[in-house]
Amino acid sequence: MSRRVFSVFSLIVLAWIASGCSADDTRQRLFIIGQDLGSVRDYYASNCCPRADGNTAYLNFYTLASQAGGFGGLGIDLDGEPLDTEFDWGAGPANAWKSATEFPGGFVIGLSLPENNHPDGLAQIIAGEHDSNILQLATFVSMIEGPVYLRVGYEFDGGWNAGYENQEKYIAAYRRIVDGLRSAGTKNIEYVWQSAASPLNDLDGYRDGEISKWYPGDTYVDWVALSYFMHPDEGPRVKTKHIPRKPRQLIAEVLDFARHHGKPVMIAEAAPQGYDLARGFRANIGGIWDGLQAADRRQVGPREIWEAWFAPLFELMEENSDVIYALAYINCNWDAQDMWDAPYESGYWGDSRLQVSPVIAERFSEAIERWRALP
Repeated sequence: MSRRVFSVFSLIVLAWIASGCSADDTRQRLFIIGQDLGSVRDYYASNCCPRADGNTAYLNFYTLASQAGGFGGLGIDLDGEPLDTEFDWGAGPANAWKSATEFPGGFVIGLSLPENNHPDGLAQIIAGEHDSNILQLATFVSMIEGPVYLRVGYEFDGGWNAGYENQEKYIAAYRRIVDGLRSAGTKNIEYVWQSAASPLNDLDGYRDGEISKWYPGDTYVDWVALSYFMHPDEGPRVKTKHIPRKPRQLIAEVLDFARHHGKPVMIAEAAPQGYDLARGFRANIGGIWDGLQAADRRQVGPREIWEAWFAPLFELMEENSDVIYALAYINCNWDAQDMWDAPYESGYWGDSRLQVSPVIAERFSEAIERWRALP
C-alpha cells in the first residue's frame, strides 16, 4: 500500500471511528416480548402480532444459588438440572429455563442487584461473597443455545434502586459479575447497561445529568439501554419542587452517549404506563406525578391510545434508526399481578396487552415490520 493510499485510508478510518458507528453494519433489529413467562405464553397463543426475536425474564441475583430463594427464578438447581417449578413473586410466573427454551430467538435477562432487600449487597458482590451466584448464572448461560443479553443492574439511575446511588460500588459490582462470567468461559452473552431515563428521578434531584458516572467502560458494555414508559414530552400534572426534564431530553442523553461510544441501543423496557388497552381508559400514574394513582380515569379509544403513546415511540425509533436496534415491549395485564395491583404502591400501570385491542395490534405489527425493514 502506498503512503498516499495509506494516508487516505487512515483518514477514512478515523472519521468512521469519530462518527461512533458500530462495526456491525448488518446488525439485525430485534423485537423482544416480555416480561414474565405467563405473559409471553399469552402473547404467542393470541397470534396477534409479529413473531418476536426473543423474550425477557427477570432474576434475583442474590438468591441464584439458594434453594430457599427459588434459585432466583433461574429454573435450574445447583447441579444444572432444569426445574419444573414456576415461581411467582407477584409479577407473574418465573422460570428462566422455561422462558429460554419454550420460545424462539434470543433471551434477555434483567439481573436485579439493588440493596432494597439485601443491605450492603453491592459491597458483598465486590468482595466475592456472591461468586457462587455468578458461577450458577454462568452454568445457566452455557446451557442456552441462543444469544443471551444480560441487563446487569438495570435502571442504574433509578432512585427506587437502593445502593445504585453509589456509582463507584455499582460499577465495581457490575464489573465483578462480568469478569466472573467471562472467567467461567461464557461465550454467547452480551452485556447491557440500562438507564431508567425517567423524569421521576429529576423530581428529587437524584439525577445530575451525567450518566457517565455509572459507566463501567466500553469493554464491559455491548449495548446501551433505556426504559420508555411515558410520552416523550410529558411533564408532571401536580406541583413539584422544580420542573423535571422531559423524557425526550433524558432519552437524547442516552442516545448521544451510545453514539459517542459506538454502542447499539436497546429500549429494554417499554409499556404505555397508565393505560388500560382492554377497557379503553387512561388513569393517573401516581401522586408525585399526576395525582392519586389509578384515579381520574378518562375513556380513550384505541386510535387515541395509539396516537398518544405508540406513535411517538415508533417515531423515536425511526428517527434514531442509526442507533436503536432493539425494542423490548412489556405485554402484560399489570393490574392482574399482585406486585402492581391495588393499592398501586408502585404506581398505576394498567393493561398493556396488544392482543386485547385489534386496532392497536394491527398498527403495532405494521410499525414493527416497517422498523425492521429500515437500513
